[in-house]
Amino acid sequence: MNLNKRQKIVISTVILTIGLLSTQLVDFNLRFRFLGGLAILAYALSVWSLWEGLNLTKAFVLMILPTFFAAGVASFYFLLPVRWLTRLPVALLFGLTFYLLLLAQNVFNVASLRTIPLYRAASTASFLFTLLAAFFIYNVVFAFNLLFIWNGLIVALISFPLILQVLWSIQMEDRISGAIVIQSAILSLVLGELALSFSFWPMYPIIWPLTLSSAMYVFLGLATGILRGRTNKRVVWEYVGIGTVMFLVSFFTTSWVG
Repeated sequence: MNLNKRQKIVISTVILTIGLLSTQLVDFNLRFRFLGGLAILAYALSVWSLWEGLNLTKAFVLMILPTFFAAGVASFYFLLPVRWLTRLPVALLFGLTFYLLLLAQNVFNVASLRTIPLYRAASTASFLFTLLAAFFIYNVVFAFNLLFIWNGLIVALISFPLILQVLWSIQMEDRISGAIVIQSAILSLVLGELALSFSFWPMYPIIWPLTLSSAMYVFLGLATGILRGRTNKRVVWEYVGIGTVMFLVSFFTTSWVG
């Protein structure tokens, strides 16, 4: 069929939304396999939707966020009450956000070839979707109640590709530079260490992923600002202030008496 990009994006979004809804019908013992299959499907459909103009680097980097976002929402979806009244609105919201996400990735795909005015809007949307994907996945990691060392390792491994695709989108080079890899690894390691430390805090379930995703917001905001040459003392203090507020919220909402 001779479909344009927008039509492909709509079809991909509908298929993934149906896939998300079908988790209601999957046996509990098969849900992890189903989650992996849904993530692979999200990657394949994203490549198909944005095929025109892709090279090997973009086929990898631009598909990180759609894949992780779909996997994050789907894994979080399993934690919701088994009621259509709850899950149907979430699935519809996922469909809308995934559609917007693919549009943003398409802007990056085109902007790497020529300058277009939508780049800043796509960059902001991608940054937001990255934080949402991280929040959903961090929430699932916390729900497993793992040993502190595993919390740190998993958070670091999950954070690395998410941070990598944000930093790459600043210059959108044909190859991923070593500097971006090192910067992503350092920020991921710091987030992993925070996750390890927070594992000893008796935090409420929602506060743990919220604090980590807020830390990612601060680190990524500062890193992207520095790489774009737009960081000044006022911006730095704004991010420090946000980080301090989130730390205080985490501290005072923690039940220290058990």
